[in-house]
Amino acid sequence: MCAFTGPAPVQALEAAHLYSYAANGKHHKGGGLLLRRDLHRLFDLGLIAVNPQTKALHLHDDLKPYPDYAKLHDAPLTVAVTADHIKWLAQHWTMHRSASSQPTIPQQSSTPAAALA
Repeated sequence: MCAFTGPAPVQALEAAHLYSYAANGKHHKGGGLLLRRDLHRLFDLGLIAVNPQTKALHLHDDLKPYPDYAKLHDAPLTVAVTADHIKWLAQHWTMHRSASSQPTIPQQSSTPAAALA
């Protein structure tokens, strides 16, 4: 079950670290949730964060023009979380929602899709 949207096909789900696994190379207790692949990517980029106090999703303004994502703003998590989850979600929140942070959004390629095939 996706922690952000609820039931989803298992083929669409990924184990998402709530911290940068690439930065420390270790697995931590309570350091992951199952997320849909698209939401996992947006979470990693900081475009989606979880308010650790309310356990509700917070979307960056760049996502709000997209109705399927906009409806997730302020939605509660769909799974129970532990104190360990909250600790990692709080760190993610601080990293991506502090006054000085801006999400890093990769630029889309201007190469036509047919040229990539």
